[in-house]
Amino acid sequence: MKHISKYLLLTVAAILLVFTAGIKETMAWTGGEPNVANRKTVFQNISYARHILLGITAQVAVNQQSDRASSSISIANFRQSFARAPLKVKILILILVYLLLSLIILFLSILINRQIKTSQRNRALELKNEFQNKLAVFLFDDVVERIEFRGMNRSSNRQIFIDELVELHSNLHGEAASKLRDLYFKLNLHKDSLRKVEKGAWFLKSKGFAELAQMDVKDASQKIQKYANSKNPILRMQAQVALVKLSEDNPLGFLDNLDYQLSYWEQVNIYDTLVYHQIFIESFEPWLTSQNSSVVIFALRMIGLFKHTQSGHKVRELLFSDNPEIALTSVQAMKSLELAEYSVDLKVLYRSETLKLMDILQSQRKKKTDRDIESLDDVLPRKIRYEIIQSLQPLATPADIPFLEQVMKDDENTFRLRILAIKVMLGIRPEGETYINELVASGDELLRKMINNVKQNQES
Repeated sequence: MKHISKYLLLTVAAILLVFTAGIKETMAWTGGEPNVANRKTVFQNISYARHILLGITAQVAVNQQSDRASSSISIANFRQSFARAPLKVKILILILVYLLLSLIILFLSILINRQIKTSQRNRALELKNEFQNKLAVFLFDDVVERIEFRGMNRSSNRQIFIDELVELHSNLHGEAASKLRDLYFKLNLHKDSLRKVEKGAWFLKSKGFAELAQMDVKDASQKIQKYANSKNPILRMQAQVALVKLSEDNPLGFLDNLDYQLSYWEQVNIYDTLVYHQIFIESFEPWLTSQNSSVVIFALRMIGLFKHTQSGHKVRELLFSDNPEIALTSVQAMKSLELAEYSVDLKVLYRSETLKLMDILQSQRKKKTDRDIESLDDVLPRKIRYEIIQSLQPLATPADIPFLEQVMKDDENTFRLRILAIKVMLGIRPEGETYINELVASGDELLRKMINNVKQNQES
């Protein structure tokens, strides 16, 4: 439909261009000078064309209303008029007739195509409703022993059935889900899904991955494995999700040889698959030494999300990574693990990141104002330091008060970070709260306003 509409527009444009070109060609044929004699010749040629076109129109009317004899006379008149016309006018008439016929054919093609599509949609909807009803009977009516699904000899109908069966299976568990899976294999629908993987376009392969994973076709994992490193990001992600579901021995084995960066969206999908299908991963530590930084970041996130406290020592090693993204994710993992024994390492990292931040801000001062510099929250050392203070929030002890005091009083820190340090300090009771009250009475107006603001928010 889209291509037909494009050709239709091109044909209309061609008619206009040819008609305009025909007039120009006629003027050129007469000399191109705008004198009276030339204009007379131009209009005479246009009159020829008009006469011939009117003859065509008259011929259609004569065919409908006149007898065979008058039709022959009209045809003869048309031939004589056409024969007397100049060569360029004849060519113009032929081109216009061709384009008009093309226009009519295109209109008819659009109408026929629309009718076919509407008919197909209606038939597909009818078949879909029928399959839904029969699948419900198949699952929940114990009286019915055998159910026939019509139209299963056509690939399009089989695909409609697969779509309904897979969608229904995704919402069921236990015996009902097993019953649907048995039906899937009994009707050899798994071969349709495998055929998509082997010979289909990328979007069909992706659909095949989803079907095979949902219906738990374990044998398909070998065929899907090679697509875990596909150049196509959508195909790659679908293959990875399918492998997590189908690979029983090593669901995340494809991470060992991943050539591409694991996007955040891919990581989310893998995590959702692990949670939804309750797939247990004993340890994510093997991927903390990967050469692919995105795989290391993913492993750190999974350690934090699944609370693998036994991997805390490995996470601690990555706190001081040369890759700032890995260092940031390590701090975030530590925050989730809440391991008090590593709070000293977090404070050491804070001081290290402070030095890096000062170097960055020093270079930025040559190009930006102090206000612009204060708003640079996306600078990684600032992000890391903020995450470190957040990590200390559930772990802070009276021994951390001097460290938090430095964070609160440092004018180079953003208000956001200083306020967070105040919150952490107030959480150390009673020592931290007592110290905060002394600061309020000390006379530092800005610090007093921030403390009062935090207290008011906590009370509300």
